[in-house]
Amino acid sequence: MRPLFRVMRGCDRFTFIGGAWKKYDTNGNYIGEWIGTQRVLKYPEAEQRYIFELWCPPENYGTEEQWNQNFRECIDGQFVDTLGPYPGNGEYELLSHLGILERVYKDEKTGKVLRKEFVPLTEVLCDAIVLTAKMNKELPARIKMEAARDRREKEEREKENRQIDMIEDMSRPDWAKAPHIIVPGCEKKTSGGIVLA
Repeated sequence: MRPLFRVMRGCDRFTFIGGAWKKYDTNGNYIGEWIGTQRVLKYPEAEQRYIFELWCPPENYGTEEQWNQNFRECIDGQFVDTLGPYPGNGEYELLSHLGILERVYKDEKTGKVLRKEFVPLTEVLCDAIVLTAKMNKELPARIKMEAARDRREKEEREKENRQIDMIEDMSRPDWAKAPHIIVPGCEKKTSGGIVLA
């Protein structure tokens, strides 16, 4: 049995990607393409960072037939596994927003990322990430139930408001029914007449 979580350096985490690859000579000149699978960094954006991964069993990836149907491509008559071979023994995946260990500085007004910094790996940091990940695994069912309840309540409120609007609209004379109501001061003048603001 494998550990549920693991920490690695991004520069040590590789995967296989298939496709058409450019070839270069020793001087860096383009000399053509080759088709096949190549071992590449799995998270190139985290090459100089620690990464935190969660173990995913093979059933998370569907069956091997489904994998081949979704991730096998024919390029110039040659079949290539675009995401590498089927992970029949399971695979480690980046733990969503907790996966790349770095300090991110953002502009408070725009939310734009200003810079990112390396974060050293400590036992306290690892414990905090594991605790957060375990808590998040338990959240989805509860969050789904709360979201469904909120959605039902919102739909009920909207239905009730529509019924109130219909009742109020029925009690008005025909000339005052929506959408023909013009409130003085809220209209805009155009070359074609009056338009509501």
